[in-house]
Amino acid sequence: MAKIPDFIQLFNPIISFLRCCGVVPLKKCDKEPYFERSSGSFCWCLSVALIYLFTFVISVRLVIDTFNSSSKMIADATFYLIYYAHCEMTLVFFLYYSGEIVSLFQHWVETERLLHLRQIFLGKITKAQCWLIFIATVILSNLENGFYITSAVMDARNMSEIIYLLVNLAGKETDLSPYFGGYKDVYAFALIFVESLSEVAWISGDLIIALISILLRRYYEVMNRQLLSQHHGAVSLRQLEEIRRIQLAISILAHKVAEVFSPLILITIGCDVVYILTFLYSGLEADITSPSIFVRFIFTYSFMYIALRLIFSVYLASLLTEMPMKTIFFLCGLPSIVGSSPEKQRRRLIKMDLIVEEIQSEQTALGGCGFFVLSKSSAATLFSLIVTYEVVMLQLPR
Repeated sequence: MAKIPDFIQLFNPIISFLRCCGVVPLKKCDKEPYFERSSGSFCWCLSVALIYLFTFVISVRLVIDTFNSSSKMIADATFYLIYYAHCEMTLVFFLYYSGEIVSLFQHWVETERLLHLRQIFLGKITKAQCWLIFIATVILSNLENGFYITSAVMDARNMSEIIYLLVNLAGKETDLSPYFGGYKDVYAFALIFVESLSEVAWISGDLIIALISILLRRYYEVMNRQLLSQHHGAVSLRQLEEIRRIQLAISILAHKVAEVFSPLILITIGCDVVYILTFLYSGLEADITSPSIFVRFIFTYSFMYIALRLIFSVYLASLLTEMPMKTIFFLCGLPSIVGSSPEKQRRRLIKMDLIVEEIQSEQTALGGCGFFVLSKSSAATLFSLIVTYEVVMLQLPR
C-alpha cells in the first residue's frame, strides 16, 4: 500500500474536525486523493447553513428592536450581521467548491510525490507548527466564547437567574416572549449552542490561510536551500532542467491553491475587517461605560484575538508571496560560467532566463478574487483603513 502523503496526514484530522462541525462536506477515503464528497456530510453542512441563516435573521431583528440610537443600532446590527454572514458564506463556499477542493488535493498528492523524489519534504518542524496553530486557534476561539457567556451569568445567584440571564443574552436584552412565547428558553439555549458551533466556521478561513501558507512556503524554502548548496559548484543543463521542473511544480500548485481558495480569502479578510470596525466601535463604548473589570478584560481579549488572528494569517501569506523572488535571487547567484564551450554557456543562460520568466509569469500569491493580494503592503493598507474608518465611526452621534 502506498504511503499516505504528508499533507494528507496533516489535513485529515483538521478536515474531520471541520466536517463534524458542519463546515466541510468531505470525508476520508482509502484511494487518492484520500478525500471525497459525501452526501451525508453535504446534507449535514446544508442543514447547519440553514440554521445559521435562520439565526442570522432572528438576531438582526432582535438587535434592531433593542436599540434606539441610530449609530448604535447600525453598529450592533452590523456586528451580528457580519458574524453570521461570515459563517454562512464560509459554508456556502465549502458546499459549492467541494469538488474543486477534491481536485486540488489530487493535484497536491501528485506534486508531493514528485517533490519527494527530489528530497523535498515538509519535515517534523513544519507539521508541529501547523498543529500548534490549529490547536491554539481552537482554544483561543472557545475561550473568547466562554468569556462572553461567563460575563453574562457571573452575577447570578442561582440556576433560575442563570437561565434568565442566558435568555436575556440570547435575546440581545430583548423580551423573547412576543417571538417565541413559552419556548423562549428553548430558543435561548439553542442559540447559544449555535453560536458556539459557528465559532468553527468563523475561524476556518483564517486557519486555512495560515496552514496553506506554511506548507507552500516550506516547499520553496527547501528548494531554495538546495539551490544555495549548489552555489559553489558547476550546475549542468540537466540540473537546471531538474530545478525548472521542481520550481514549475511548486508554482503550479501554489497557483491552483490560490485560485481555489481565493473566494474564501475574500470572505475571510473582508468580514474580519468589517467585524473589527464594528466590534471596536460597540466594544469601546461598553469598555468606557462599564464599571466591571471583567467586561473590560473581555473586550480587550476579544479585540486583540481577532486583530492578531487577522494580522498573523496575512503575515504568513505575505511570506509566501516573497518566496518566488527569493528563488530568482538564488538562481542569479549560481556560477555564471560553466563548461568550456560557448554554446553550452549560451544554452545554460537561455535555460536560466526561461526559469526566471516562468517564475515571474506564474501567479503564486494568495489573494481575494483579484481585489487584493496578501502581502506586507496589504497588511499596512488594512491597518490604515481600520484606523481611518474607526476615527470616522467614533464621530457619529451615539
